[in-house]
Amino acid sequence: MIAVSVETCSRMREDGVLGTKRLGIEAAMGGMIGYNNKTFRRLMMMVLKRSLAFSFGLLFFGVNAFSNVWYSENFDNFKDGDIAGQDDWKTAMNQNTCQISSEVKRGDTGKSILITEDTMVVRSFDGTHDGIQYVSLFTQRDKGAGIMLFYIGGDAIKWGGAAVFNTRGDTSIHALDGNAGQQVGEIKLGEWHHFRIVLDFKKKTYDFYVDDEQIVDDFGFRGEGGKGGVNPSLSWIFFGWDHPDALTAYIDDIEMGDGEGETAGKPQAVSASDKLATTWGRIKQRL
Repeated sequence: MIAVSVETCSRMREDGVLGTKRLGIEAAMGGMIGYNNKTFRRLMMMVLKRSLAFSFGLLFFGVNAFSNVWYSENFDNFKDGDIAGQDDWKTAMNQNTCQISSEVKRGDTGKSILITEDTMVVRSFDGTHDGIQYVSLFTQRDKGAGIMLFYIGGDAIKWGGAAVFNTRGDTSIHALDGNAGQQVGEIKLGEWHHFRIVLDFKKKTYDFYVDDEQIVDDFGFRGEGGKGGVNPSLSWIFFGWDHPDALTAYIDDIEMGDGEGETAGKPQAVSASDKLATTWGRIKQRL
């Protein structure tokens, strides 16, 4: 493959090289001679296009080859009202169902889960999701004394989950290291925050990131840390508040997958084909 930059081609045209001399490329093309600038431009465009297609193909493969998202939901296609009974969501811990609402959502359109006092729901997942797994979600809460509880774990649905944490009306975030809780960060009321939890089911520890800032490092699973129960893999998540103290909170855009999920919750990259079309258009303008 012959690699000649656009800048080099332009310089060669200015020097009169392309129109009057036979280059080494002629031999590579099977002895073709006497071609003009138009023929050479066509040749270079073909070479560059194939090179770009190969390069962006590698880029696309590199980004996606190690990514395995096995659950993703933005709730936009759910019906307003009870979430229990939709897409295998169920009530948890003998509480009422949370609601699907379009009043508060991320972006201009869509829906989210509304969590209030005395409501709690769970979603279970088939398959074995062990090793290193991540959970990504967006959450917002308003004023209220109620505590927004999050439980992530495996095996039987239980209080002794793997990663256990919560947000409170005073804006604090608390997380459990084993069975011992502590404040680890803060939120802002009335704003969406991105939570990413990375669970290591071999080490029985988890990390916790809020808006890409790590606030928990290697906290122990609650179940194995004293509450009881084991968590061999990621097979459920439940959240809500099982008391009458007032709570208004929202959850949207839940994603789960293998690995640490470093790109979860971030704007989607332009596809490789779109990048190729844009770059190719710019190159044609210069040739």
